[in-house]
Amino acid sequence: MKRLFGMLFAVMVACLCAACGAPPEPYTKTAVIMDTVVTIEAEDGEREQAVDEGMAYLQKIDALASQNAGSDLELLRLSAGNGQWVAISPEVFEMLEMSQEWAKKTDGAFDVTVGPVVWLWGIGTEYAKVPSEAELAEARSHVGWQKLELDKSATSARLTEAGMRIHLGAIAKGYAIDGLCAIFKKHGVKNGLVSLGGSSMYAFGKSPKRKPWRIGIRHPRSDDAKEYLAVAPLTDAALSSSGDYERYFEQDGVRYHHIFDPVTGRPADTGVLGVTVIATGGHAGTLTDILTTTLFVMGEEKGKAFLKTCGADASALFIMQEGDTFHFCAATSGDAPAMQDVLTDVAESAQWEAE
Repeated sequence: MKRLFGMLFAVMVACLCAACGAPPEPYTKTAVIMDTVVTIEAEDGEREQAVDEGMAYLQKIDALASQNAGSDLELLRLSAGNGQWVAISPEVFEMLEMSQEWAKKTDGAFDVTVGPVVWLWGIGTEYAKVPSEAELAEARSHVGWQKLELDKSATSARLTEAGMRIHLGAIAKGYAIDGLCAIFKKHGVKNGLVSLGGSSMYAFGKSPKRKPWRIGIRHPRSDDAKEYLAVAPLTDAALSSSGDYERYFEQDGVRYHHIFDPVTGRPADTGVLGVTVIATGGHAGTLTDILTTTLFVMGEEKGKAFLKTCGADASALFIMQEGDTFHFCAATSGDAPAMQDVLTDVAESAQWEAE
């Protein structure tokens, strides 16, 4: 009788815990995809299917956006200047289409035809170098978003001059985030987190602690990638960060990073160390990815002015440095909240500047 009572009591406790809404253990997978460490975590809905399908989708986008033999981008490079149209995948076409829209809107500050410059500098590879003026001039001559043409009816593209090449590093992760959002929605996942190297993220619902997800804004001059200047609590929102601390090399005391100004062909030099953008709604992942690169290239003043008139609903944070102090400057557009009202746990070494 005592044993039966104990079993009934255990069942009652389990039922009470379920009634209290105790969250199940999240289903999580981590892998190296898109040249970074990817983590996908889902807590509810068809969580295993969502995570597994999400990983397969990321591998697909990684292959499509690569420069590997036979890829869309490599076929475009090989056919550059010969006048032939190249049939490409719907995903790559959509990325190119959105890239062209933003290239026009930003007057070329965002430009995926910057590939020759990216290839020349080799930042992030063992071949990284400071090119000669002649090499730089040659590479720059092959950059220009107006020389990328698209044919939507045939899902085709072409580069009008030989020597051109496409680089999708400033949009592919954000585009992949949006695809993962669709997968999570299809499988009924309302709580989870997608992180592509920590620089492109989407927070679904609440964390297992039933609070907004806490996303750290990385310290731009710390060797510890987990040292943060602030924390951004996120719920159903995308966050992207770009900075001169992600991929770089130093030569003669100068830091050369991977975020290029398409006009100069050099790493953007505007005094900005990092930019973080938060956005909600459709295409939030792509939007934040594009904006972080654009605003970094434009710099604080021009970037703030552009953001306020670009038609997006987004919040942006610019990080600058003066001595040992890091300066935060924020800008918003549309109905997005001010970064000052979003960020928490701001480090003592960081100070807000007046807008």
